[in-house]
Amino acid sequence: MNKSFDIAALIRKKIDGTITEHELLFLKKWAEENSLHSDLLKYTEAEDPVWEDVNTWLELRSHEHEDAWTKRLQSNTLSKIHTGDAQSSLPRRRGIRRILLYAAVLFLISTITFIIYQNYTSSEHIMEVQDLVPGTNKALITLSDGRVIELREDQTGVILGEDLAYEDGTLITDLDNKEPVYSTIATPRGGQYQITLSDGTKVWLNAETKLTYPSRFTGKARVVELDGEAYFDVASNSAHGHRIPFIVKTAQQEVEVLGTQFNVNAYADDSADTRTTLVEGSVRLRMAERMLLLQPGEQGVCNKQGLDKKKVDVSPYIAWKNNEFIFDETELGEALKMLSRWYDFDISAEGHLPTTHLYGSISRSKNLAEVLEIMESSGLKFKIERFENRNILKVLR
Repeated sequence: MNKSFDIAALIRKKIDGTITEHELLFLKKWAEENSLHSDLLKYTEAEDPVWEDVNTWLELRSHEHEDAWTKRLQSNTLSKIHTGDAQSSLPRRRGIRRILLYAAVLFLISTITFIIYQNYTSSEHIMEVQDLVPGTNKALITLSDGRVIELREDQTGVILGEDLAYEDGTLITDLDNKEPVYSTIATPRGGQYQITLSDGTKVWLNAETKLTYPSRFTGKARVVELDGEAYFDVASNSAHGHRIPFIVKTAQQEVEVLGTQFNVNAYADDSADTRTTLVEGSVRLRMAERMLLLQPGEQGVCNKQGLDKKKVDVSPYIAWKNNEFIFDETELGEALKMLSRWYDFDISAEGHLPTTHLYGSISRSKNLAEVLEIMESSGLKFKIERFENRNILKVLR
């Protein structure tokens, strides 16, 4: 197998935006092998790459025996790549003819070597996996002094008071904080946890979620910061006859409440909307100068277009807190994101995902295969593979 042809084809596909997640992982691994590979990838992604020199350099790198002459030629070739085309002063028509030649050669390489690459990765690097187990109770707490505590999987939640303890009373650590300090509890993919804050507010954290909170609340408001998805059961709190509002800050908005239950879905690395779903009580949403008041059964939607609200059935949006998946006209892409965080896998599809909507419910304690079996009743097909240290769910056409 000519690995240089594989790499050239993948670089071309990356620039064109047609590279798959499997191929991108392969290319990144190759770039991480040494700094020269990384430099090559960086410069070939620039405008008007010198493809002839790139392929020459790759061929030279493939030789097992490197004498002084070969190493010097490698160096000269890479130097030429760094500086662009050494003949850039030639007439433009010659440059255009050369680019067309590169395009023809690369098209041939892409067509022929893609099959070689697919066979190579399938047989040597990708292992088919039959099933994935569901997530568990997993979280880390990072204290203000820098200490990181890994919470036990046989426990479901922690309580914040003068000390930090599990819900059954088992002490985790002393908290000798004279002044309020902020700490962070974070769940990984495939993890969930619960925390009771110093005011009695209970927060359930979904997978891949981070909550930053104070050791105790002071001042005119109780403020926490959220990245991810969490369900809040906010305790009422008053001082001098006035209720102290509870505020949840996310990347796009603020949620202000006085005593209520609601769900916030606000993954910072997700291009989807930030959704606040109210179960009971009332909340006020703020985004820049825009403000909305939600009533039970309403959902606030925050995105680039602004802030709006709509009537919803709250059950699908809070199902995770009750250890369920509920799909009710749920888009396939959204459903796969939910599953990927809980079962810890990446998503790969040939082209765009099908425009499919899903219906049904299933326990989150089920293995992934059982969930996929229900989804396949909609005509979908899936395959689970493992590439290096990551699980990949392939959506098949």
